[in-house]
Amino acid sequence: MIFKNIISTTGTRILNAVFSLIILLLMTRFIGKEGLGTIGLLLVDITLIQLLVDLLGGSVLVYFASRLSVAQLMFTAYVWVIVVVSFTGLLFGYLFHLSPSFREMILPGGYEYWILILAVVNGWMQVHFNLLIGLKKIKTYNLLFLVQISLLLIGFLWFLFVGKQFTVLSYLQALVLSWGITGLLGLSSLYNEIKVSSGRITLTEYLRVLRYGFATSAGNTLHIGNKRLSYYFVRVLNGLAPLGILTAAVQLTEGLRIIAQSIALVQFSAISNSRDAEYARELTIKSMKFALVVTLMALIILLLIPISVYGWIFSRAFVEIKSLVFVLSPAILALAANAVFSHYFSGTGQPKINVHANISGFIVTVILAFLLIKPFGIMGAAGVASGSYIASALYQYIIFKKQTGTKWNAWLIRKKDFTAFIQLSKSIL
Repeated sequence: MIFKNIISTTGTRILNAVFSLIILLLMTRFIGKEGLGTIGLLLVDITLIQLLVDLLGGSVLVYFASRLSVAQLMFTAYVWVIVVVSFTGLLFGYLFHLSPSFREMILPGGYEYWILILAVVNGWMQVHFNLLIGLKKIKTYNLLFLVQISLLLIGFLWFLFVGKQFTVLSYLQALVLSWGITGLLGLSSLYNEIKVSSGRITLTEYLRVLRYGFATSAGNTLHIGNKRLSYYFVRVLNGLAPLGILTAAVQLTEGLRIIAQSIALVQFSAISNSRDAEYARELTIKSMKFALVVTLMALIILLLIPISVYGWIFSRAFVEIKSLVFVLSPAILALAANAVFSHYFSGTGQPKINVHANISGFIVTVILAFLLIKPFGIMGAAGVASGSYIASALYQYIIFKKQTGTKWNAWLIRKKDFTAFIQLSKSIL
């Protein structure tokens, strides 16, 4: 069952990566460097709001969906989304009143109302997604995941070529369309679980939910800080056009994470529904081997593509992508390891370990950002990402080894692992 879920999830993620690449090509061709830089900042802003939503609407739903009332969890998460977005709107107004320059730094062009609308729609959609994962409805989740990216592509094409809107607005409208429809479909897919769920969540249980949610939300906040803090440095020091090139390179390389994300997603669902520590350890080791091997193979292929091909595909304005991909390579492998380790610790009820790992990565991010971005620009920002992710993954490895007593030779790829890789790869293809 686990391998079937991995195959299904990986296949969905591959299609998602293909559609995302098409969307990226459209943005580089018709939106341009500055427009892509603006979109990159807007997506970071939405992600930051989602981090607050995750306190009661993120991984906490995956962990508690099989333990507490689904209806009560969903209602609580719905209310929390509104509270967070309302607070964010008030905060935006206050900060922008104090400093108009701050507004331009984080919201170029003044898209604050779009940010708030998208944050609400995305928050509700993610609530449904997390409940589906927690209930081990991986097939339904994969289908909705594919529906969302398909609607985004179709909507973007419509607003570009039918609506003749070759601006950032065309992408934002497509996001609202795709997230909104997918959110409604997610709600309908949970109808039976909502209907049959009974009982109320006690105060003691709510406190457990809050403790778990706070730990995972804090860890995710630091993780996103590691991933995207450099965007604001580049925006201030280099401008929107270089940020657009960095955004394109990051989106391209993060597409390579499909294997690790797919495996970690299924791993999280399996571990969070299990109480067997040895099973969790063995599943994590197997997941890590497969994730790193396949990610490395995909990365090598991406690095072998000539620079002229990048210029031909993305236009000459984006030829620096090839160099950025090279600098980001260690980050991609570290992110694959980080995804598997993070879902192990979250699935075993230890989200604080991820917080500590991300703190170490965040410290590295801040130090390297001041040292590298000003003299080296977007190449320095890519170097910051690699250093940060390596630090986080290394910390998780040390804790995993200490807790489970796993020896170094357990990570070596053996003949049976190689055979399993081939069989699973054939099934996915």
